[in-house]
Amino acid sequence: MPEDKKGLSWFRLILLQVIIGSLLIGMCAYTFRIPLDEVHVVPRQEDQLDRIAGVPMRVDITYPGLGTISIEDPKELLKLRSTFSGLLSSGIQRPQQLVPRLLLSGTMAYLDQEDIPFQVETNAFHFGAESVNSLNVSATIRKLQSTLIDKMLTTSSIGSAVENKINDVFTLQQGVLTALTQVERKALISQIRAAERIIDFSHFDDLQRTPDAHFVIQLTNDYRVKKHWIHVDRYNGAYFVVYDLLDETNQRVYFKLNNASY
Repeated sequence: MPEDKKGLSWFRLILLQVIIGSLLIGMCAYTFRIPLDEVHVVPRQEDQLDRIAGVPMRVDITYPGLGTISIEDPKELLKLRSTFSGLLSSGIQRPQQLVPRLLLSGTMAYLDQEDIPFQVETNAFHFGAESVNSLNVSATIRKLQSTLIDKMLTTSSIGSAVENKINDVFTLQQGVLTALTQVERKALISQIRAAERIIDFSHFDDLQRTPDAHFVIQLTNDYRVKKHWIHVDRYNGAYFVVYDLLDETNQRVYFKLNNASY
């Protein structure tokens, strides 16, 4: 009898081909795989900070009764972005029912994303849908508030406030408010707009004495906040002081009168 040939059975041969084919298909599929979009769930705080991380191009700020100004200086915009980011990352939203005594509203315009509105209240900060008002960031909110008000108190904005017929302008003498006449009002506008802001006022000693004239500007009332006032102390041919009484806090700005002021 002829000797039986030894070899793989049909079953084992088919199984081996299936295994080898599967390996080849798997290797080809991995090598030439089609990339898929990956979805990551971003934590709330991280998503919140990503909104701040855009490139700010301009910040518009509206002050009750004074109007709107724009900040476009890159360094100042980066400082504001850093301040906003610090507030949102450190602060906590707590229940608040009191009507704010001060409300500065604004918008941060970006190069690479949609504009985001914000509000600075007496002790709260709102950026888009995010809000913080916890005690640990109240000092930063006050500092931000002071910075933005300082930007607003210029000779142009103060002069426009005096010129705006909706606002009432008075002189204060011995505790009595007397409305300015149109002639007096125009003279005050000319003096304010021709003045020059100064930073170093330490060598002026006359600030300790009674000013030669004291003017009070009652800004247009806003139903959401309390009334705001601007006070102008004028001294004899030298300079005058402007400060805004906001939440019992004086915001002082110093201007020097020049020859064109008379």
